[in-house]
Amino acid sequence: MPAKWEVNPSRDEVALLMEAGFILREARRLQEAREVFTGVRALQPSNDAAEVALGTIAFHEGNYDTARKHYRKALEMNPKSAFALAHLGETEVFAKNQQAARQHLKRALELDPRGSFGKLARGLLTIADNPKFK
Repeated sequence: MPAKWEVNPSRDEVALLMEAGFILREARRLQEAREVFTGVRALQPSNDAAEVALGTIAFHEGNYDTARKHYRKALEMNPKSAFALAHLGETEVFAKNQQAARQHLKRALELDPRGSFGKLARGLLTIADNPKFK
């Protein structure tokens, strides 16, 4: 029987991997970022943040359907994820689904009124409500 590998990264190690993935994403090295986030998901299958991060890669590629799937999967893992809701709302804004966008963004704002995801949701609600963007 082959040896079974078991890896239990610390919270700090996972945070470092996630940060590396975000840096790669912002550098538009999307395939490398996807590999990092996929690795984190393999190490921690219930990590909703890794799932959201994979959705942001799809969003950056303009693949809104795949982005939505990742965000919804993250919400199955953590229904109170303002991170997932804000990004799902963002996807709906850019897909011009303003009603769905407002619903997700308002929920993200309720869950994280003073945090970074609430701030993102607040800004995106302004865009979603702008008649010029519709």
